[in-house]
Amino acid sequence: MFQRKPELPRLNIVPMIDVMFYLVLFFMLFTTFKSAVSGIPVELPSSNRAESLEEQRVMVTIDRQEKVFFEDNEISLSQLTARLSTMVTANPNLLVVINADTRVTYGRLIAVMDAITDAGVAQPALAVEKKN
Repeated sequence: MFQRKPELPRLNIVPMIDVMFYLVLFFMLFTTFKSAVSGIPVELPSSNRAESLEEQRVMVTIDRQEKVFFEDNEISLSQLTARLSTMVTANPNLLVVINADTRVTYGRLIAVMDAITDAGVAQPALAVEKKN
């Protein structure tokens, strides 16, 4: 009596298109952000003589309010010296890079450098952005 016409199998690609759209959107947004050296926002000074260092390094950051950060956590200078001295005993050639904001006073920068050298670091490095 009633005869049903067999339907052809169909593949619904609308969910796949949605997923592809979200992936493209994700990569477009997150590849355009400038990657910071550390999680603390600082405005680094620029230099024509900037070089990339490929050694294992530790980052110390000084923000605009002249707060000192080690591994993205605020730290005092005495604590910084203590933490770095244990790291220097394990690796005598430890490279410590200071990310100091351009508005940090010279005296504060020298105080942080003194705390780093008191820990046994021979030559702390200053981070800068390369001029184009």
